[in-house]
Amino acid sequence: MLKFIAIMKKQISILLLLVLFVFSACQKQDLRESELLQQRNALESATPNLLLSSIIQQSAFAYQAEGGVSSQQLATTVQYMQGNRSSDNNIYRNFALPTTDLYNFTTPIKLVEASIASMQSLGLQSYEGIFLIFKSFLWSTVTDLYGDIYYTQGLQGQNGILFPKFDDQKDIYPALIQNLKDAAKLIAAGKETIDPTYDILYGGNKTEWIKFANSLQLRLLMKSSKNLPNVAAQIDSVASLPLMTSVSDDASIPYLAGDPTYSWPRGSSYMLYSGNYMIYRPSKTLVDTLKALGDPRLGVWVAPIEKPWTNVSAQNGTSVTTIDPLGFSYTSTWEYIDRTNKKISPAAQFIVDSLTLYAGYAAGTYENVLAANGSYDFPTTIFNYKISKFSQLLNQNSHPLLKACMVQSDEVQFLLAEAAVKGYISGANPETFYNKGVTLALNRWGQNLPSGYFNNPVAKFPSSGTDAQKLEKIGLQKWLGLFMMGVEAYTDYRRTRLPYMELNGDLASGIYKFPLRFRYPQTEMNDNAQQYQAAIAKLDLGDTEFSHMWLLQ
Repeated sequence: MLKFIAIMKKQISILLLLVLFVFSACQKQDLRESELLQQRNALESATPNLLLSSIIQQSAFAYQAEGGVSSQQLATTVQYMQGNRSSDNNIYRNFALPTTDLYNFTTPIKLVEASIASMQSLGLQSYEGIFLIFKSFLWSTVTDLYGDIYYTQGLQGQNGILFPKFDDQKDIYPALIQNLKDAAKLIAAGKETIDPTYDILYGGNKTEWIKFANSLQLRLLMKSSKNLPNVAAQIDSVASLPLMTSVSDDASIPYLAGDPTYSWPRGSSYMLYSGNYMIYRPSKTLVDTLKALGDPRLGVWVAPIEKPWTNVSAQNGTSVTTIDPLGFSYTSTWEYIDRTNKKISPAAQFIVDSLTLYAGYAAGTYENVLAANGSYDFPTTIFNYKISKFSQLLNQNSHPLLKACMVQSDEVQFLLAEAAVKGYISGANPETFYNKGVTLALNRWGQNLPSGYFNNPVAKFPSSGTDAQKLEKIGLQKWLGLFMMGVEAYTDYRRTRLPYMELNGDLASGIYKFPLRFRYPQTEMNDNAQQYQAAIAKLDLGDTEFSHMWLLQ
């Protein structure tokens, strides 16, 4: 762990030396603003080991940050969380705006691209293969969120390409999948040793890297299965390759206490438990699902309500202490629903969760605070004593369970289960994959599978049911398994619409249409107007959040 800290801190100074700016058109006023901002025309050179640790850290942290620990937009959209009062994220409103989230990924992509070229010149095949994995991982994230993107010509300011053409997503996806096939072969063929000190993901274990490449390939194949030719045969082939099958295989790295640069972004270094941490709360969708399942992750992720409602007058004012599965302690004080109390009476009609220590924020709640389980007693809008907060675990700066995840073994098992139901994998039993996926998802949060878990109809796989019923169970558990991995949860939900959540809570009116993509950044409109206009002309509804990219056509 100390080595990890030292490496991470060393990277700050090293990366300053990595960047050599070569502005081939610095005297021209038409140099793209975003090229300048993102240092896209930087040329990097460094030892493979330093590049490896930097790329792992930057990629994993950027992806997890986008998934809900820094930006809450996607995690709110898939109802892991909801914002307290007037949160635009609750009603998808922020999707209507151009977003610069693209540039959160172009910095590590730039480093990856330069690193691949460097490894090719040095003949280091294993390192080249690893960097190809990250090329596919990062570019797939970008195209999943935006659609067509400048995969081929982007980030080449040093070569004089200041106005890159947008590639069609239908051409990008096969290229990303081929990268991963090539990556596995290169890693296996490479003669060089991967330095375990700087390989902060797998400690130099090439077999684990190959599993990462194959598992990511499975993810991309399943995402594109609707439109990719000959996809069943490809998925069947990948299913027979080494894949992630245990938590130790997960592509994830820990966060570290001390320097906030490397700590969990929802930790106390960034937000106090009784302060801004409270602005986003667990959604009712999440809480009710975990309660229905009797799932121990409820206590791991969600804190008991501070002032829960009771309809038993004798309970009023009594307190109860709860110790969650990780040892964190909470105190709850019951409040009687006294309809003669002039303060409580107007809120009583909005109380939907009483006689329970756990309640979530209803999806789509926007303005009326009283609608949030009758919360009448609060000094400011971030306080809501009738709705659970997230657990103390999720406010730690670091913890063995808090990791920046890219791909994990439970997701792989759910993908295999889906593929088996759809007949993509010959002779496979989807229930076996499903059960294993649920178990691994629980294990990843430090929990064992409870006795009788699969006896619960909510969890039991419908082996004799219809394909739709089977896929519904898989979708529900996969959504739970992707908790706080909002990028994958969002893109997977957008593809499968499982578990269906678009009419939950205050979304029931259907007024708020589910968004399908991010809008391109304003800088693309300003600095790359011709190529931007050519790209949006291919979208059925233009550059809006409701246009259908190739994956969804």
